[in-house]
Amino acid sequence: MSRRNVTEGPSVDEIAQSHEALLVLDIDEVVLEFIAPFEALLAEYGARLHADSFRLTGNVRSLATGTALAGSELDRMTMRLYEEQDVRQKAVSGAVESLARLSAVADIVFLTAMTPSYYPQRRALLDREGLAFPMIATERSKGAVVAELGDRWTGPLIFADDLPPNLVSVRRSFPTAHLIHLMANEAFRPHLPPLPTGVLAAADWAEAESMIRAILGADGLRERQAAH
Repeated sequence: MSRRNVTEGPSVDEIAQSHEALLVLDIDEVVLEFIAPFEALLAEYGARLHADSFRLTGNVRSLATGTALAGSELDRMTMRLYEEQDVRQKAVSGAVESLARLSAVADIVFLTAMTPSYYPQRRALLDREGLAFPMIATERSKGAVVAELGDRWTGPLIFADDLPPNLVSVRRSFPTAHLIHLMANEAFRPHLPPLPTGVLAAADWAEAESMIRAILGADGLRERQAAH
């Protein structure tokens, strides 16, 4: 019996390198909306998401009975969202414009924990939305993948994600990475667990772009000073 792929997309060595700096981005809730289309899908099943804590399990309840949906039911709904993402998900406000500008000063790679078998659907969706940057879909630790990318790029590496555990993973595996927390939907922000020390929190892409440019500018200044 063949083993299913844990990673889809280009290998780290196959990704073209045009800049010294690298911007690695999660996808759901960073460049594509996830919570809003997931809520729309839940409504079709007669359920609603209640942002009572920073998790989905236990917070999705039946409108008819008030009973929380089981984790297996949530998994099935998530898989349906990924199957139909081309008609359900759309780019986060400001993401396309910001990344078009940032691509002039840094290489951009998408890194998603979405089930790798849905790679073709997501690749087509990103291309349609004007986000034709390389994408890796993997079930591996994000920290491990970022560390491999960091071995190739000699300039600053910036990683943005909506989930604190992924920021922790990257901090552990590649300590020199600059970390940004970015979460498009505001529903869960009141329940956000503490961010790791040194992580910048961006409210939207306008703020994230400013942070990224400041990081790139500061690193460039340090390099110029060190050369003299």
